[in-house]
Amino acid sequence: MLYLKHKWAVTLCTALCSLFLVSAAAFAADAPKTLKELVEGAKKETTLRAMWSSRSLNGAKGMKHLVAAMNKKYGTNIKPQFTPGPSMTKMIGRLTRELKAGQPASTDVLWNNSGGMLKSSQVGLTRSMNWMAYLDRPMLKSPGFDPLAPKGIGLASASTLVGIMYNSDVVKGDDIPKSMHDVLAPKWKGKIASTPYVAGLREFATPSLLGKEVMIDYAKKLSKHVGGLIRCGTVDRLTSGEFAMLVFSCGDQYVNQAKRDGLPLGYSVVNEAVVSHTRYGAVPVHSQAPNAAALFIAYLHSKEGQKWSWEVNGFDFHLYPESHERKILEDARSRGAKVVVNSPQWLASQKDYRKTRKELEKIMQKK
Repeated sequence: MLYLKHKWAVTLCTALCSLFLVSAAAFAADAPKTLKELVEGAKKETTLRAMWSSRSLNGAKGMKHLVAAMNKKYGTNIKPQFTPGPSMTKMIGRLTRELKAGQPASTDVLWNNSGGMLKSSQVGLTRSMNWMAYLDRPMLKSPGFDPLAPKGIGLASASTLVGIMYNSDVVKGDDIPKSMHDVLAPKWKGKIASTPYVAGLREFATPSLLGKEVMIDYAKKLSKHVGGLIRCGTVDRLTSGEFAMLVFSCGDQYVNQAKRDGLPLGYSVVNEAVVSHTRYGAVPVHSQAPNAAALFIAYLHSKEGQKWSWEVNGFDFHLYPESHERKILEDARSRGAKVVVNSPQWLASQKDYRKTRKELEKIMQKK
């Protein structure tokens, strides 16, 4: 009897998953072809639910602002509904479980990173859309980078740059690091923090940047200077003076936000390499408001959306001429830095990425 119940449950789950995937494929074929069609579809939807961290896109306050601005721009009448959610990685897991169980998505619009979009492409989690047709202006070209996630299942919408975060009351003038080796000076021993997930180190170790051997050797030297491991966003442990620097930070948005509040933080993109981490907007296949979700992402690409994103979140998208992140990225490139824009396509091409990351984590965690 138990076997039969289990078999029935598996069959039902498989059927539901197949139904969602068929629906996703159908939606891909029937996805609005133009912005006008998308707006008309969004006008038939009433509520846009969002779930991400309270720090992403300024949480509930940001969601309320963006939906109001979207309604004004496109003539829709969508109501926002925000629920604080887990990390980007855990959100992908949650949505996948809901999909397999035949449940509606916890969020109608997905805000995630390159790793999340790679996973989405592997499990059929997000819808293929005609993203470029929904934007009110073209993007600039970026050799080697496609702003569309594989098969159009998401759209790159923001950039944030890997670098060194530092306490600007402590690190001044010639002490501001220009090279990643500058932090290895004896005076900084014990005053440097790094991350338990080796942010920056893991990307710099890829063949397209500095390579594994170079970064393994560097990590061994850096680990002797590190006084503790912290998460990228814990800026208070730098502003308090506990640490002078974070080598490396996941992105510069934390500093861009903090400086507006008058906090003593600075940021340095090093001469050797820079990684532009990418944030993607996407629509889960089991979203209950797919048109409004896609329109929300399209609004983020408007001039108004990009201006708001920079002023509030501390990042914008480097494929627009006015982008602040673009200026920093191009300056680093002009100084000879090797540049990689992190995307699901790029991640998928890095065969030993996880293995190298684990090696670096062991070194930094001194296991």
